Amino acid sequence: MNNQWYLGVKNKIWVVPALYTLAGFILAAVSIQLDIHFFNEGHNTILKHFLVDVSLARIVLSTIAGSLLTMTTITFSIIMVVLTTYSSQFSPRTLQTFITDSVTKRVMGVFIGGFVYSIGTLLFMKNDLVENKTFSPSIGTLVAVVCLAFFAYFIHYVATSIQVNKLIEKITADLSETIASGLNKIEETDRLSLCTSTPQKGEHYTDCLNLTADIFGYIQLIQGDELADWARENNSFIEVTKPVGSYISRSSVIMKIYYNGQKPPRYLKKKISVGNNRTTMQDVGFGLQKLAEIGLRAISPGVNDPNTAIECIQHMGSSLKEAAKLDGCYLNYKNDENQTIVSVPQRPFEELLRLSFYQIIHHGKDDISVVLAIYDSLIEIAEENTYSIRKKVKDFSEYVMEKADVDSFPELDKVLLDKKKQRVDKLYSLLMIK
Repeated sequence: MNNQWYLGVKNKIWVVPALYTLAGFILAAVSIQLDIHFFNEGHNTILKHFLVDVSLARIVLSTIAGSLLTMTTITFSIIMVVLTTYSSQFSPRTLQTFITDSVTKRVMGVFIGGFVYSIGTLLFMKNDLVENKTFSPSIGTLVAVVCLAFFAYFIHYVATSIQVNKLIEKITADLSETIASGLNKIEETDRLSLCTSTPQKGEHYTDCLNLTADIFGYIQLIQGDELADWARENNSFIEVTKPVGSYISRSSVIMKIYYNGQKPPRYLKKKISVGNNRTTMQDVGFGLQKLAEIGLRAISPGVNDPNTAIECIQHMGSSLKEAAKLDGCYLNYKNDENQTIVSVPQRPFEELLRLSFYQIIHHGKDDISVVLAIYDSLIEIAEENTYSIRKKVKDFSEYVMEKADVDSFPELDKVLLDKKKQRVDKLYSLLMIK
């Protein structure tokens, strides 16, 4: 449930600005109460230089409110420009990276919260409530300075984040976090394992319940731990039918529950989150797809930027090297008797490998720099991995060689390409001999 809550909050842009708005309103109410009960009772000797009369306070707060509203409008305009740039130059899938970024939401929240504070203070600032001096404009001035600092930082942040290398680094960092989370989860318990064969139910079950999706969309999150807790308590076996990132319709079966006796509750289907967009919280393939699309856009005839494509290939190679440790067709949760009680399908490594490179090699098959970069990534993946991973890398290198337009390459390029392929083959053969 914590992961589902975090996913919902992360994907909703309005949550953080709403919290800042509430904070601004509360600050306005507190400042007015201080003006009424503290600063109008003779206790203003220390802060007397920061106190102003009500008429001047209204002018100051009105000016601050108008300025913050203008800054908020400019910020929203900048965000729209950045979103247009991301969509046209990089990939529509990368919009989510900027929209859900914590800096973007925090800056919007600070501006809106400051505006709400100024308007809220003006609303309560009446002559019959605040008789002499008020401290609220000084707080408003401090809020305006903070907003100005955030605005300057946001300009710097946008100028930095709009650079393609920063975007690639951020996507790769999200990928690494997702992969590390999966690895830590498996390493921390002996009740979780990856396997390549179809899991067998530990005992005979008399009944089976098929749960279908309520909406169409993509599987964003699978709460395997909570499903395992229920299956362990009720002596059942749960088979999740689709991996994270799969598109499903309303009639798609997303879960099969094998049980004896009492029928399982239908709320178990809520342990599988379905939404309109894919996320990288558990979906390694989606992060790789975003990197691949940036690379594809870079090698398109209208852009013709192979160096950006090569950078994407390099980052995909480093991510795949980490993802190889999660290779398997199923993620199995076990009970105390080491019997599988929940089985969740996974995307095997060969599928991730193909997802990363097959479109790039198709559109960049006549660019030797792109082909060589793919082979460099394959070598990096194979160098410190197991026999099965090297075998899959070798098989994919054969596919790359078939797709590449080798006949159009000059002789020197053919020699370089042949050396790269031999290196991949050698890494496989050396481990096979051992």
